[in-house]
Amino acid sequence: MSNEYDRSGEPVVQRFTREFLGEPNRYQIASAGVALLALLTVPFWAGQYLYVFALASIWAIFAMGWDIISGHTNYISFGHSALSGGAAYTTGVLVHNVNPDMAMYITFPLSILAAIVIGLLFAVPTLRLEGPYFSLITLLGVLVLTQLVYIYGEYTGGELGITAVSTLTYNLTNLYYYTLIPMLLIGAVLVVVSQSNIGRILRAIGENEAAIESSGIDTTRFKLWAFLMSAITMGIGGAMLAHFYGNITPSTVLVVDRSLEMVAIAVIGGMGTIAGPIGGAFVFIILRDEVLTVFGSTGRWLALWLIVLFFLVFLRDGIFPFIWSRIGSIGGGRDE
Repeated sequence: MSNEYDRSGEPVVQRFTREFLGEPNRYQIASAGVALLALLTVPFWAGQYLYVFALASIWAIFAMGWDIISGHTNYISFGHSALSGGAAYTTGVLVHNVNPDMAMYITFPLSILAAIVIGLLFAVPTLRLEGPYFSLITLLGVLVLTQLVYIYGEYTGGELGITAVSTLTYNLTNLYYYTLIPMLLIGAVLVVVSQSNIGRILRAIGENEAAIESSGIDTTRFKLWAFLMSAITMGIGGAMLAHFYGNITPSTVLVVDRSLEMVAIAVIGGMGTIAGPIGGAFVFIILRDEVLTVFGSTGRWLALWLIVLFFLVFLRDGIFPFIWSRIGSIGGGRDE
């Protein structure tokens, strides 16, 4: 007798989609295709916002890097700007103090390595802590690294930062694709990780870590692995941001505000989803610029955080899960 659950003859592509993206219906698949098409065609319709969209792609990388550890395990980090900022400053210090013409294929790996080292310095002493203790230690890490930048201003430029870092390109269209393509590739990798057994264990840790440990699983090892993935992601984004701006200052890449923005992006888009932070980044970065235009520098942050508060109160799961579930309910759910 045939088994309706026997999928041995299922096409490879269909099996991959089911295992790593769930079982979306035709409307969800179409919506995902439209969203991807919109991202790929941004230079044709974004106009003056093209630069903002390019910057949002980098912030999507940051938010995904934060989400793979904090969004999945509920170990909320307020220190991820130390990872991205450390990578950005590694790029800047190498160019400023070692060789102004140093190629990106050298600065990028070294910057990622710096983020990994900083991440391990964070992870080893903190991942056995829980709740506010973990969050406070990660916050302390940002404050310490910021002070080190000021103390060693001879090499880091101090408050003024480092200038004359080579930019990715001066062509806005090329700049957008230089940021979009890495973001999409990183997103694809992290979606696979999120939907794999590793991702399921990370989410289970966030729900009930004690129960997972009682089953014999070493949760610290999985959290450390997630932190390593997060550090690599932040390192890529940090190096990209240094070359995106062409200059590096504590206020643009390092201070606690940058970490809080990563958290806000993930909250708006949907924590623990990977795809959510991508959408959240574009919403947040565009809003950040528009709010500045409307409210000025004085009321900008108040208005922006009130918007974040709105999402916390009325859309606690974020934009992506809300929209995805609504689209999934069209036609009575999943296609048979």
